[in-house]
Amino acid sequence: MAMKGLTKFSVFAGALLASCAFAAEGGGDTISAKFGNTVSGAAQAQAPQLVYFEGNGKSGGLLCMGHSLTKHAPAPELGWFSDCGMAASKKENDYVHLLWEKLKKGNPDIPLCIAKGAFFERNFADADKILPLYKQARDFKPKWIVISLVDNVSPKTAAEHDFIKYYAKLVKYLNPDGAAKMVITTGWYPTNKLNDRLKEFAKQNSITIVDICAIAQKEGMTAKGKFAHSGVASHPSDAGMAALADAYYKALSRQ
Repeated sequence: MAMKGLTKFSVFAGALLASCAFAAEGGGDTISAKFGNTVSGAAQAQAPQLVYFEGNGKSGGLLCMGHSLTKHAPAPELGWFSDCGMAASKKENDYVHLLWEKLKKGNPDIPLCIAKGAFFERNFADADKILPLYKQARDFKPKWIVISLVDNVSPKTAAEHDFIKYYAKLVKYLNPDGAAKMVITTGWYPTNKLNDRLKEFAKQNSITIVDICAIAQKEGMTAKGKFAHSGVASHPSDAGMAALADAYYKALSRQ
């Protein structure tokens, strides 16, 4: 979907992505790597495009912002050949598209916006510079928002900076007037302190949070045994994706 000013913005975004590349590469291992996710967060963070659109219309639909669970480009070296939520058997079976279909039953013409959040995770301390890269997602003025981040946060950077402070800026940026129905999530992996802090943040700000780490621990929720690469296999299976979509839909429907 073409949007006004896209060419000019893309040039600016490319320059800023390049300027922040050092942060995407540095910061030590991601938190989720300690729990079996060896899919590179730094590689995701270098994607030249951060915001994608599907469907008709320019605003008022579903916005999903996340990391590889939300959208990961093909990575043949990992045995991953799709361009959707990682480990889903096809695009239609990832949580983004399952949730979109659920919402479309009562709103058939709503569009979809997908924002790749690994870049924010790897560079969150530069939020004031990075948030404008997601202007298209903000201008989309979504009716529903799902934010699923934290698994690619560097523990070193998280210890040195107040991650929740910058996460709050992201939430405010994407939903400035609070009009959208919004759900945030914990990490898929047991990231301990950050998962707990996200729960505290949600409670303090009256935001609905879904504990997807609890979903991940259930039998059959990961794609273990379906991919040779252990990092890919640690992502949600089709059953796991369906469980995420169901949880998000229920949480959004209660608002």
